[in-house]
Amino acid sequence: MKILIIGATGRTGQRALSQLLRRGDEVTAFVRRPAAVTASGNRLSIVVGDARDASAISRAVVGQDAVFTAFGPRSLKKDDVQEVMMRHLVDAMKTQSVRRLVNLSSWALRPARLDFVTRTIVTPLLARHVMADKERGEAILFASDLDYVNIRPGRLLNSNARGNVKASVDGSGLKQTITREDLAAFMIGQLSDNAWVRRSVFVGY
Repeated sequence: MKILIIGATGRTGQRALSQLLRRGDEVTAFVRRPAAVTASGNRLSIVVGDARDASAISRAVVGQDAVFTAFGPRSLKKDDVQEVMMRHLVDAMKTQSVRRLVNLSSWALRPARLDFVTRTIVTPLLARHVMADKERGEAILFASDLDYVNIRPGRLLNSNARGNVKASVDGSGLKQTITREDLAAFMIGQLSDNAWVRRSVFVGY
């Protein structure tokens, strides 16, 4: 497949980029700083641009089979960068007739099943601006007619893959942790799997 990754230099995006290249896909990394891309290979292309730049995003979408977003903010301050990025991306995908979008979200946007500390302190006090921005972006995604899959992981671990990832529509029966390697692999699977199309899915162990 021809896959565009937005957020390819983040901790999850880097793992996804490496996995996609290993399986033989042609990957385009949309980044602000090319030097931050750790992978290399003749199947890797780089498009330099900012998440607020509609024309750069549009150029990156041209010719793709699907889009993988692992984009996140670099600050906890109030912002609208995720909302703006999603608006530009949805518009570009519609224009270019690219249907599939696999989007990295957060368990914290549906806090009912979060542990007490995360639900009462971390999300409302520390990450409220980030989550509000992400939620506005998701509203744009949900209102589109794209074949999206919206992935909601819990706490992300920087350790080796464990396998046996579980998924559900409400998070019931899942541990609220997953390694970034397993998360990336699950998300990559959704680029062609139709099981969760136009749904939000919680993932964990």
